[in-house]
Amino acid sequence: MYLKLYDSKEKDQKSIELEELVANITSESLKDNFGIEAVKAFSIMVRTELSRKLCIYGGTGCQSHKGSDLCDEQGHCIMFDVYQEGSNNVYKEAAYSTKGIIATFDGKPIKPYFHYRCGGATENSENVLGSKITYLRRVLCSYCRSITERENERVYTVEELEEILNTRIAKPDNIYNCIMGMFEDIDVDDQGRVRSIRIGNKIFKGSELMELLKLNSTRFNYTPVKFLFRSVGMGHGLGLCLCGANEMANEGKSYEEILNYYYTGIKLESMQLVEEDKPLKGRRFVLDAGCGDEDGKTPIIINGLSEKEINFNLVMNLTRLLREDGAEVKLTRDGNVNTALSDRAAAANAEKPDFFISILQNSFAGPGVSGTEIYHFRGDKESERLSKLIIDEVCSAIDSKNRGVRTAEFYLLRQVRASAIILQLLYITSPKDAEKLGDPAVRQKAAEAIHQAILKYYCAL
Repeated sequence: MYLKLYDSKEKDQKSIELEELVANITSESLKDNFGIEAVKAFSIMVRTELSRKLCIYGGTGCQSHKGSDLCDEQGHCIMFDVYQEGSNNVYKEAAYSTKGIIATFDGKPIKPYFHYRCGGATENSENVLGSKITYLRRVLCSYCRSITERENERVYTVEELEEILNTRIAKPDNIYNCIMGMFEDIDVDDQGRVRSIRIGNKIFKGSELMELLKLNSTRFNYTPVKFLFRSVGMGHGLGLCLCGANEMANEGKSYEEILNYYYTGIKLESMQLVEEDKPLKGRRFVLDAGCGDEDGKTPIIINGLSEKEINFNLVMNLTRLLREDGAEVKLTRDGNVNTALSDRAAAANAEKPDFFISILQNSFAGPGVSGTEIYHFRGDKESERLSKLIIDEVCSAIDSKNRGVRTAEFYLLRQVRASAIILQLLYITSPKDAEKLGDPAVRQKAAEAIHQAILKYYCAL
């Protein structure tokens, strides 16, 4: 399998074999001497990250260089540095011996977070990223505890802390502090002179301390002026601990054991390959043909048209197109049967689709209102992006007024636990729109336009 890589130095796109790129990136990332099983584990992590850019897994390629799967600009496309020079045999062996294997959760490639050394336990994602990710759970890690700390101490003065943290730190004024284990049992007279003080495990008279420390008098106090910060481990603590993984490899653990230890509930499986004639292979959709009468009881006939039948015809046209491109499609209702909103949402949630797309027609008291609208739930960026593609394609294909992409809290948008879209194709109460809806050729054009938008979303056409 080859990827299209944009070379920022040459300012040109070139083709590079996937496993060669995996080996090159792994050799750039693992500077230390790692055991072969740890290198294999890391190779799978690199391949997993690369697979996230492919359209078959929902990726859109490089957003800065259209037509490229990724670029070599640091930190732009993937979280690894894209190193293009040759790698040695160890890294090539690791890449090719795990050829095509990626780590997935719920059928999708994971984001393979890693850090250098956890110091005894990895971290839960919500404590670092602010959101819970099921496969990034805290695990105890005894493998890296014996590793010598490197540059784990930092000393700052009060003034330095104030500047770095952009804060003000209160300094005591004529207040005698008691720092447990350091300065304790302070005896001060009513004039503020120190009679005695215990420092560490010894008690000193005030006069004795004045002489030893060359102070001007026994009326003194103290303020911490430097703070020592000592850290354990290195990095954010998410996902795989590189030092722990290497120790596991040295103990004879396999790459499967290493990855399954640090990533909770993942699967190691062969990545899907894009077939030219099946660009949507591996994608899952639930299509919902709106009933028109959402109570499921009252048939609606407007301008001589049954919305229920029109919506189902549109959905069937779209289903055929998506299946021809390799997608898996499920419907919330079969034929002319009424299906309650709650049942439609439950059917979608059972399938766990990439997208839930509901097709409806709009209505208004006045016949002059016409056009196309799309709704998505607030904050759902993926639905918003697909909605914009769909509305542009549909309005162009059937010559409809673009009434915009909007957010809403409709029942289906709230209850479906997947990216969800409600397409209100046309106004069935408008004679102009009703004429279009009554034409099978227009309905076919609408389905083709939705299909084309989906292809653009996944394959960056």
